[in-house]
Amino acid sequence: MKKVIFYLLMLFLGSFGSYYLTINFIPKIVYEVFHYKIEKNQNIKDNEIKHFDIPSDQSRNVVMPNPDFLYSTIFYDLSEKDLNINANMPDSTYWSVSFYKPNTINWFVKNDQEFDTNNLDLTLTFNDSKSENVITSPVEKGFMIIRILIEKKDQKSIESYRTLQKNIIIN
Repeated sequence: MKKVIFYLLMLFLGSFGSYYLTINFIPKIVYEVFHYKIEKNQNIKDNEIKHFDIPSDQSRNVVMPNPDFLYSTIFYDLSEKDLNINANMPDSTYWSVSFYKPNTINWFVKNDQEFDTNNLDLTLTFNDSKSENVITSPVEKGFMIIRILIEKKDQKSIESYRTLQKNIIIN
């Protein structure tokens, strides 16, 4: 009987340990590897924005990226200061702003239909705030993605969206 209790206890501890590792460590490892690759391969630091062209079948910065979107990304660090995000976004197509924790959990998403204007003006802070355009982050460090849908694939449309994308300001 003692052997059965011992094996059940070991099974329980092994299951709990595996679950704990899966939930708490693997997503953080994925985030750190992604952060390292972007920082080294793209030569950008925290709180610096990186604009990506329309993904192709050869793109590997994002796993299976959608070829209909322009992506702008930033690894943010709010330990020293708040982050201000300003941009004139397109008024005739879908766009969105998403924030992620280091464990890859999405904690905020807002798209063009939820904003009153196409002028993006947000402040990301780690401090409590109830202001309208201030978003309180649950973590000091994380990841942001801005997506802009490219509806028309003609060169003129693509260039106009790229111009809007490159005017996204982070300070």
